[in-house]
Amino acid sequence: MIEEPEWAAEFGTDPQTTADASAVWQRATADRIVKPHEREAFATYALNSARVMDAERQISRDGMVLTGANGVPVKHPAITIINIYSAGIRALQNALGLNSYSAARNAAMVKNSGVEHDTSPATVAALKLVAGLDE
Repeated sequence: MIEEPEWAAEFGTDPQTTADASAVWQRATADRIVKPHEREAFATYALNSARVMDAERQISRDGMVLTGANGVPVKHPAITIINIYSAGIRALQNALGLNSYSAARNAAMVKNSGVEHDTSPATVAALKLVAGLDE
C-alpha cells in the first residue's frame, strides 16, 4: 500500500485543511491498490479537494459578495479558487476512476485488455456492472 502524503508540508499548521486532505485520501484510496505512479495524482486530488473545502468555508464565513477597496461589491476571491480547482478535481475523478462512469469505463478497458489487473472489490464490482452480472 502506498503511504499517505504528509499534508502538513502542504498546508502548514491548518489542522482542518490537513484533516480534509487526509479524509479525501482515505476515501479515494480505500479498497484500491494505488500504484507508485498513481500516488501523485491521488495526492493532487486530495489536495485540490481540501482546498475547495477551505474555500467553501471562507465563503460560508464571509459571504459570496465582499466590499471591494473602493466600496463596490465584488465576488469573493474564493469563488475563483473553487472554479479552478473543481475543474481539476473532475479531471482527476475521471482519470482515476473515482466516479461511477469512469470506474465502469476503466473496468471495461481492463476487461477487454486480457491483462490481469487490480482485483480490489471496487474494480471487481465495476467489472461485474460492465459485464451485466448481478452481485
